[in-house]
Amino acid sequence: MGVKNSLVAGVVAFAFVLLASVSGSLVSAAQAPKGMTLESIIQGAKREGRISWETSLEDHQVAELNKAFQKEYPFIKKVEYSRLRGGEQTERAVTEMQAGIFRFSVKNVQDEIISRFRELGFLVPIDWQGLFGVDPRMVHPDRIGVAVGNNPAGIAYNKNKVPKDRIPKRWEDCYDPYFKGKLAGDVRPIHMVSLTLGYGEEWVLDFAKKLLANNPRWMRGQTAANLLVASGELLISCPASHGAHYRQASVKPDYPVGWVFPEGPIVSQHSNLLSPMKGAPNFNAAVLLTGWIASKGVAHLDTGRESIFHPGTKLGAEFKRMNREIKVWSWDMVAQAEQRMQKVLKVWGFPRPSK
Repeated sequence: MGVKNSLVAGVVAFAFVLLASVSGSLVSAAQAPKGMTLESIIQGAKREGRISWETSLEDHQVAELNKAFQKEYPFIKKVEYSRLRGGEQTERAVTEMQAGIFRFSVKNVQDEIISRFRELGFLVPIDWQGLFGVDPRMVHPDRIGVAVGNNPAGIAYNKNKVPKDRIPKRWEDCYDPYFKGKLAGDVRPIHMVSLTLGYGEEWVLDFAKKLLANNPRWMRGQTAANLLVASGELLISCPASHGAHYRQASVKPDYPVGWVFPEGPIVSQHSNLLSPMKGAPNFNAAVLLTGWIASKGVAHLDTGRESIFHPGTKLGAEFKRMNREIKVWSWDMVAQAEQRMQKVLKVWGFPRPSK
């Protein structure tokens, strides 16, 4: 490369870094939209005409929802969706957004990155209840987004290999010596945090010790755990994610994995906190999509982890029929999730997932 070309390349690189810095500052300094009305949102969305968004749901799970949204708002000519796939993807998105590049105008903001996104100025308060009539239990207290899902905890077991008299009925059954070495445990113990709702932190840490003594196979993610339970290599997954189980059971009539909500209260976390990204090119469409999903669109989801607070969801209707006590994370718990998980991991010795 010649001297002239080197200088040009250097100037371009410097300009990009400067743009990233300025863009990040502008986003961080951004304030909440003022004077926003539903009509102004719709008119803005008409001008934008497209929307891109992401959550942890699979593409086929949101296909019907996307069609219903475009049917109600036909001026949205293009809806692009992508499934969120782990921390590396999130880090890439953060870097891009700081440089003013927004591949998604609506993002699923995971619990552990809410504070970071807030500091960077990507999250802004919206009057979700006033504009769209969203159930206040779905709205983050700072109004930065709406949780369109809940993910209850339970126990998954192999229906073909676990005898009827051994099917777990209580959480304590997970450390039954019968399951020793045949138990899947998740190294991200988010559902252990959920259990504090029903039983308290002291009980949960004692439960963690007893699970550890039962020699679990450490996994990262419920999909991997369900695969081993389905194959019969392991017999149970505890605590397990209802959404991960339902994703397979709902499409496979002969799925060999059964599900139990153990005795006592059903405990659940919030999931899929949708937030329009401040600075995104289609911000009005982002607000419109988020508000519509939380008020109407969530009824089009059949995922096993849609909001239990919305009257039109399948999961909410199922819980109503069960007539069980249900306890859902407070938003304060969301802020404390990482700290609470670290306490469980300390008991477990910070295990690594098996290959």
